Amino acid sequence: MKKTILMSLLLSCSIIISAQIKAVTENGDTINVYENGTWEKLINNVDIVEIESTVEANVTVDEFDNKKIISTEYWVNFGSNTLNKKISGRLLKVNDMSVFIITYYGDLGCFSEYTTTMKVKLSNGTVIEFSQISGTDCGDSPTACFIPLTREELKNPDYQIIFDENIDQLKNYDWVTIRLTGSEYYTDITPLKTKKIENPEQFFRQHIIAAENK
Repeated sequence: MKKTILMSLLLSCSIIISAQIKAVTENGDTINVYENGTWEKLINNVDIVEIESTVEANVTVDEFDNKKIISTEYWVNFGSNTLNKKISGRLLKVNDMSVFIITYYGDLGCFSEYTTTMKVKLSNGTVIEFSQISGTDCGDSPTACFIPLTREELKNPDYQIIFDENIDQLKNYDWVTIRLTGSEYYTDITPLKTKKIENPEQFFRQHIIAAENK
């Protein structure tokens, strides 16, 4: 059943790098340890502040297999890099699995299923890594579907548990930085406040809440 849902996400997306581990120091601090030997302390004492979502979401039900598909509205230009290149995005949810559809208005090479990743640093210090599960896009403004699981985690029989934990993190904390890695380059994105989007740092939170309320 889980594989069927994941395949449904892949089909829905077609229609519309370094690894890290967590460790605990002798002082009891939780840290991320990266492949290059560097590490970063996680900020575990950030309070969870409940928010309300203003995001609109549409629901459709597949008439053949009764899959519930939820699609949220696009947030346009909710983040930008130092070159003023921006990103837009929304959420697509099929039953209990969600992906984020992200468009980048710049050149990172191609968005490829095999080379592209998205890493999201949250206000509590946690870094969530996403894998691209859609086909390759080499256009001027590439778009891809990202699921909050690494490629190794997607192979794990218990990936739903890991997925749910990552979604909880994305729901409870604001995002601070997004690193998009294409086939040739990478870029770091920070929240961009506009008249239409007053709380861009709540992108993941508001879209997840909107989908859960449907």
